Amino acid sequence: MAIPDKPADPTTEAILDAALVEFERHGFHRVALDDVARRAGVSRTTIYRRFANRDELVGAVIERENVVLFADIAAELKNAAPKSNFYVEAFTLSILRFRRHRVLNQMMVDEPALVLALAGRHHGAAIERMADALRVIFPAGFADRIGEQAVTDLADTILRYAAMVLMLPSVQPLDTADDIRAFATTHFLPSLPAALRAVPV
Repeated sequence: MAIPDKPADPTTEAILDAALVEFERHGFHRVALDDVARRAGVSRTTIYRRFANRDELVGAVIERENVVLFADIAAELKNAAPKSNFYVEAFTLSILRFRRHRVLNQMMVDEPALVLALAGRHHGAAIERMADALRVIFPAGFADRIGEQAVTDLADTILRYAAMVLMLPSVQPLDTADDIRAFATTHFLPSLPAALRAVPV
């Protein structure tokens, strides 16, 4: 289970907001901490009190954006009437929302090596966030029925297949929601943990 988030520190939030804008405008590798500090209205020293280096700041921005993104995915899917298999719809919506995120999508397109490096460091946290979203999306009691391990396995499977769709070229088109649903039906569904295939939503 994920640890509850600490109350937001206004200065840290201002730094993360400023960094997000600078990353969107200039890319992750070209941003200077002086520019982030100026936009946030703080000194470089203030940034370094909270983040050891730029990589740590990048990681914090990505983590915060993932928290919001996964919560939005959960809320949208919870309130929508699925157009296909539940798991297919969850996967499809995840891809579409990642693509619409102005910074996360830009990072995947422009700096895939950075994405892979961050994924190695933060994959565990991303799985926790996705698992938390799944618990919101699932009908009442479903997560308990399939067990904690199955929820974690599903979160991991979604993230791995999402990375494949978002970062690797594909022979079949993966541009529209229907394209992604077709891919998910053919490739994603058969890869689901056995516990999930045995207990339909």
